[in-house]
Amino acid sequence: MERPQILWVSHSFTKPNEGVKNHTHPYYHMIYMVSGKLRFEIENKTYILTSGNTLLIPRSSSHAFYNDEKDTAEHLEIKFSLFKSAFDKQISGKDIQISDNKLAGMLFEQIIKEYSTRVSQADDAAASYLLALLNVLNENERYKNKKEFNFFAGSSYSELSQKVIRYLEAHYHEEVSLDDLAKELDRNKSHLCVAFKKDTFLTIFDCLNMIRVRRAAELIVYSEDNLTQVANKCGFTSVSHFNRVFLKHVGITPGQCRRAYPADALIRHESDDSTAIRNDFMYSVLAQKLITTTKKKKIN
Repeated sequence: MERPQILWVSHSFTKPNEGVKNHTHPYYHMIYMVSGKLRFEIENKTYILTSGNTLLIPRSSSHAFYNDEKDTAEHLEIKFSLFKSAFDKQISGKDIQISDNKLAGMLFEQIIKEYSTRVSQADDAAASYLLALLNVLNENERYKNKKEFNFFAGSSYSELSQKVIRYLEAHYHEEVSLDDLAKELDRNKSHLCVAFKKDTFLTIFDCLNMIRVRRAAELIVYSEDNLTQVANKCGFTSVSHFNRVFLKHVGITPGQCRRAYPADALIRHESDDSTAIRNDFMYSVLAQKLITTTKKKKIN
C-alpha cells in the first residue's frame, strides 16, 4: 500500500469577516481548529468548527469557509493525496468527518512540527502520523464492523448461542457455572444446554474449553508466563486439567506446544513462501499475529 502523500501544510489565521470562497480539488483537505470558530459550507451543508475539532473533507468535494465571529480563528491545515491507499476507498465519498478526539489534535500538531523542522526522515514520520490520524478519524466506521468474537467463530449461530459465546469469552478466566449463565441470560438451564448443542453441535463446556485453549495457545507462544500461570489465567483448575484439555483439542501438550512453536519460529520472512505454522489449529489461532520481516541475506 502506498503511503499518503502530504502536499501542503499550513498554520493559518482567518480574521473576522474573511474566508475562502467555494472551490474543489482532487485531494483531501483536513483542518484542525486551534482556537476560534469557522463556518464551513461543504456540498451545500453547513458545519461549525470550534477549538479542538478536526475536520476531514473528502477529495473533489465543493467547500468554502468563513469567519463570522469577532475574533480571529487559528487553524492548522493539511492537504494530501491517498493514491493507491486503502484509506482512499474507505473515506472517499463518505460523509464529512468531524472529530473532537484529543489524539487527533496531537497527531495533527506533530505533522505540522515535522514539516516545520524539516529534520531527517520528516516526510516518513509525517506520513506515519497522518495514517494514525486517519485511523482516529475513521474509528467509528471501523467499530461498526468490529470482530464480535475473539476466540470462537460464532457469527453464524443463533442469537441465543451468540449470547452464550459472548458470556464465555468474557468469563473464560473465571469459574463458569451453568446456573450463573442461565441466570445471566434469563433462560432455563436445561433448555439453554439443549438449544446450544442443537445449534453448534457442542456442549457449552466444550465451547468454553475451546475458548480457553485458544487463549492459552497465544500465551504459550507470545508471553513469558510459565504453564502454571497460563493455566490460571485461562480458567483451568490445575495444570493437569490444563494439560488434559489442551492435548484433547490440539493434539500436543502445552509444553510440547511451547517447544514446537517458539515465537521466533513464527516470524514470517518476506522472501519465504513456506507456511510458518503447519498445525491447522495453531495456524487458526496465531496466523493473524505473525510478524513479517525481511530475511537477512547470508554472508559467506
